[in-house]
Amino acid sequence: MVLKFLDSDVNMDDYIKPKAYDLQDICRRITTGEGWVVLEGMFSSQDIEMAKERIFAGKLTNQGSFNNPDDRHNNYDGLKWGLLSRGKIFSKMAAHPTIMEVSCKLLGNKCRLSSLAANTVLPGMKGQQPHLDYPYYRHLWPESEDCMNLPPTHLLALQIVTLLTDFKPENGSTAIVPGSHINPKHPDNPEEFFSKAIQLTAKAGDVIMFAGPIQHCAMANNTSQIRCGILQHMVPLYITPFEDITYKVEPENEVIRQLLAVDNPHPILKYQRNNSKRGSIASGEDMDIKDIELGR
Repeated sequence: MVLKFLDSDVNMDDYIKPKAYDLQDICRRITTGEGWVVLEGMFSSQDIEMAKERIFAGKLTNQGSFNNPDDRHNNYDGLKWGLLSRGKIFSKMAAHPTIMEVSCKLLGNKCRLSSLAANTVLPGMKGQQPHLDYPYYRHLWPESEDCMNLPPTHLLALQIVTLLTDFKPENGSTAIVPGSHINPKHPDNPEEFFSKAIQLTAKAGDVIMFAGPIQHCAMANNTSQIRCGILQHMVPLYITPFEDITYKVEPENEVIRQLLAVDNPHPILKYQRNNSKRGSIASGEDMDIKDIELGR
């Protein structure tokens, strides 16, 4: 497939500020409010077209293996991973100043990118299972009823969806249970989830943000058109990213360096075993602990 746009066509300086932007109100709505917000008109039609042609240049599939029950909601075709290595347009989208400002306010100034993938719900495709996003996966938490009883301002993840097509109920727009992030619980009862869920509606170029622990899922696409969005998963610096996003990626600028946590010094090698056994505590050289105990 011959691409219409090259990386050189991406303008990293023509970002659009969303309509009626209020940082404090957005953060309140995501944390102690309903848990989600739509930011209108953040990307131009050309940005959207550049992203779409690269996503649809190859086969859409569920790439990667999933080894735990919490990943089962991903087991269907329509996902494309590793977007930062697929074109400069995805670096532009991930580094939008508004996305960075909200993420830093909610997750810390040194928050990082955990995953950047495309999720396409093809015509006739069924929806996902209701779920919570990483790192709120069940297998990562103790098995107790109140194990995720954290204040809603203590977010471990922020999900950002950049819409490449319109999202509407007919084509499988995201369904969420408003307020379910306040006291996070896994949606084990699908009937209860769908009785409380609403489907979000927004336009191509808009951005949807929602709290990581909110109950949600992609719904079935009952139209003849695709429904596609970029899923940008942001976490605090101390959370291990969901996806290995550094593969074949060169940081474009300081914002991308932050997103990739290039300058994060951790983990630090604090102890290195000296196998020579010739060192001494007095000289500051390392010794095997068995040698110290035996007085060697």
